Formats: sequence, structure tokens, C-alpha cells
Amino acid sequence: MKRTSVAAALLIFAAALTSAEELKQGSGSPNERADSIRAAFWNIRWFPGGRPNASKREEDRQIRSVHSEITKLNADVIGFEEVRDWESAAVAVKPMSGFKVDVCSNFPPREGQTETQQVAIASDLQPISAWAESWQSGRAITPPRGFAFAAYEIAPRQLLLVYAVHLKSNRGELVEDIAIREESIRQLRSHIAAMQQAYGKLGKLAWLIGGDFNTAPDDPRFKNEQSTSSLTGNGFSWVWKNVPMQQRVTMPPDARFPAACFDHIFFRGLRLKKAEVVATSGKSSDHRAIRAEFALEAQVSR
Repeated sequence: MKRTSVAAALLIFAAALTSAEELKQGSGSPNERADSIRAAFWNIRWFPGGRPNASKREEDRQIRSVHSEITKLNADVIGFEEVRDWESAAVAVKPMSGFKVDVCSNFPPREGQTETQQVAIASDLQPISAWAESWQSGRAITPPRGFAFAAYEIAPRQLLLVYAVHLKSNRGELVEDIAIREESIRQLRSHIAAMQQAYGKLGKLAWLIGGDFNTAPDDPRFKNEQSTSSLTGNGFSWVWKNVPMQQRVTMPPDARFPAACFDHIFFRGLRLKKAEVVATSGKSSDHRAIRAEFALEAQVSR
């Protein structure tokens, strides 16, 4: 779905309430499953093609590589970054049985570019609602791109709210890049608060925020950055906490940059069972995919 405002999103939510009530009156949630949920996120680098203005041969080569590896994710829901459009996201999940695209953004090209990088969420679940939003003009800063959002009822009166994000890269001035990422998270937290108020009426809430953050809580290059700490300070947990760096490298080193862990999942209202970096290859993306499995908690999330 295309971007919308929070006000418009709440209109969508009103329709979701009706849908949820219909589920309660029927035979139960179509997403009802065991006591766990598996999620994965993957920046698949200008998919398909691996770069702007890719040739058909390059597109086909990356598609074959992604298709050969995507079943390794073994997930119920997958967030993508750097897909070109909805159709491309659908191509990516083609080998995944029962999967379909629930939402893909439609962000405009950045200045001086003709092609776009979108975020998407795909799953084998039935969403209550899903949409994407661009970041808005903030405190003298307008961040690029935005987020994709999807809400699922994964068990009776148990909702899973998922965000896929792709925050500002480190290709500009570091101080400015950090400020842009912090503005994005400030807006994301405002959206989370609105969704908490809205969807909390339907039952217990579990939350996942995942994607390419282009920063890390423990990376000394970003020691003064507040992007991720503002999430953990708001009751979210980080799947890589206490995981040694060598076990969570999501971007292997190259000639220009050291190894990095830029791909993350933050969660709330769930109990982490396992998190791992998936051994995807450089033919698919310069980022490795990440996945995590969570147990559903009995209590309502904050």
C-alpha cells in the first residue's frame, strides 16, 4: 500500500476493528498457530539487479541467488529493504510456500535519482491491516524513505505489529546522518504510541521493529547516537544483546568499510528464543539476512 498519514491510518484501523470482530464471531483467527512466531529481515540490495540501472542479466542473476537462499529464512513474516517495488518483493518471495506481499512502500526517488529503494513486509499470515508511510519534515530535517507497517492477529486477542525500516546511510556527514536517523526514530515512536492506543483495544500486543538501521547500539563510531537507545528506553529489547560481534556481522568487511552489524530486530511483548545471522551470500546482497524466533508472552505489552 502507498504512504498515508496517521489520521488516514486510523481510518484503516477502524476497518480493521470490523475485520477483527468478524474473526471473533467466526471459527477463530486464520493466523492461529503454536506459541511462537518467526521473523526475518533482509536488505537485498536494489533487488532485482543489485544496483541502479542493472541489466536484465544482472537482475536474473540476483533473482536466482535470492531464490536459492530465501527458504533458509524459515520465517512467518519477512521484512525487506531495498526492493524496487511491490512486484519485485513478490518475485523475491516466490519460492516461499504460502507467502505473499502484505505491504510495499512507494517512496519517490531521491534527488538526482530515477530508481527507488522500498521497504516491504511479506508473510504467510493474514494481515488485519497494512500500509507504508514516508517520514515527515522534522526539526529542520526530512529523513529519506520511511517505514512499512503490518498488523496481524496471530492468536485470539493476540496481535503482532510489525515495522520494516531502512534508516539513513552513512554516506554523508556523520553528524547529519545521525541527526536524520534520530529524527526517523522520533517519528517512529510517535507512530508506535498511536498504534498502541488504537490496537490495544483488540487485545494483547507484541511488537517487532526490524531492518537496516545503518547504526548499532555498541558501535563506537556512533557512541553519541540516540536512535536505537530511544527504542530500548521505550521498553523494546534488542535481539543482539550479549551476542558477540563475530556472531552477528551482517555486513562483511570490504575495501572501504570494516565489518558491521547494521541489521537489527527490536521487540516488545515477546520472549526471544533465538536470533541469528543467516549465511546468505554476496551474490544475493551485501547484507546478510537476520532471523529470530519468539515465544508469545501472556501479559499485555506496555
